[in-house]
Amino acid sequence: MKKYLKPICVGLALLALYGCGGDGDGGPAPITDSYLFPAGKATITFTAMSTAKLAAPLSGIDLSLTLPQGMSVTTASGASGPIATDSVTPGSALTGTNLAFGTYSATTRKVILGMATTSNSYRSGEFLRLTCTVAANTGITLGGLKTGSPVTVVKAVGYDPVSKSTVTLTGNIKVNLGAVR
Repeated sequence: MKKYLKPICVGLALLALYGCGGDGDGGPAPITDSYLFPAGKATITFTAMSTAKLAAPLSGIDLSLTLPQGMSVTTASGASGPIATDSVTPGSALTGTNLAFGTYSATTRKVILGMATTSNSYRSGEFLRLTCTVAANTGITLGGLKTGSPVTVVKAVGYDPVSKSTVTLTGNIKVNLGAVR
């Protein structure tokens, strides 16, 4: 029995330590601007950050960007039009009932996206995810996407329950691009 006890203890110790390591919090390493989008399906994330004190929580954001050559979006009817519902989804920071929608032009590669939420506390974080198709051998990096296709916030609004009115927040919101591995 003694000759089996030591290998069993060593095996249990190795099993316990198997999950250790990585970036310190047990999660995947953060995605940097050098991240290369793989050929096939790739997901872009959109994160809102307030640049000033917001008068109300965000309830909707409309934005636009132009995708680089070699990156496209699946639409409901083919090359251009409404984006397929499984290609644009609410982000991880939203709670409550959320809508994510958009349109895509294959000729200009322009994407127009929108988000609406019933959350009365959303002020920042990931609010949208867009699944794109990346052609082989394109070499599109996250940094290249950020610099070559800056996001334009067309409109950002919130609802003020005290005054029972919509508040324009467009000038106080910045949107950052990210990616999902």
